[in-house]
Amino acid sequence: MAIDVETIKNLTNKQKLLMVFITFVVVISAFIWFVFIPKNEEIHRLKQELVTLSDEITELRVKVRRLAQLKREDLKLQRKLKEMKEQLPPEAEVEFLLKQVSDLGGRSGLDFKLWRPGSKVMNSSGLYSEIPVSIKVAGGYHSVGVFFDKISKMRRIINISDIRMTAPTIVRNQVVIQTSFSATAFASADKTEAAQ
Repeated sequence: MAIDVETIKNLTNKQKLLMVFITFVVVISAFIWFVFIPKNEEIHRLKQELVTLSDEITELRVKVRRLAQLKREDLKLQRKLKEMKEQLPPEAEVEFLLKQVSDLGGRSGLDFKLWRPGSKVMNSSGLYSEIPVSIKVAGGYHSVGVFFDKISKMRRIINISDIRMTAPTIVRNQVVIQTSFSATAFASADKTEAAQ
């Protein structure tokens, strides 16, 4: 049925009002169905994304604050590692280190009777090796104490163990004690040794 202007003029006011109402309902329904509902779903989805991104930003801010702290801690650990590496020389420097120990003994007034390097032992961790040296010296009790004190103040790590003091004798109005001990120097392991 074709609707023209004459047909609309002939309609009663109720029919005209009903037609306007139906047109209004169709337009509003089309707006709700095609515009409002899709946009409302998109708004809801974007709000969820916003919450997710906001949480992620908060988490990243915490990490950034923690990053500065971690960088400071890393710097401290790097310095500590450098200090530790200085205390643990490479194996090539151990001979020079043991020579320094010998020189300290001489300057402390000790007479070396025995200097016997032992075989190198790799620590079970593989991080360092131990180089023991059996030593016998003759000298005064205080000279031995001064010698051990000087060794304790060296920057490199040297352990003194198995100390035995025997046979005190008097030489030129001084008590001379025979002291035997083991001095263990430590060296950082070569990468090939550490891998083995």
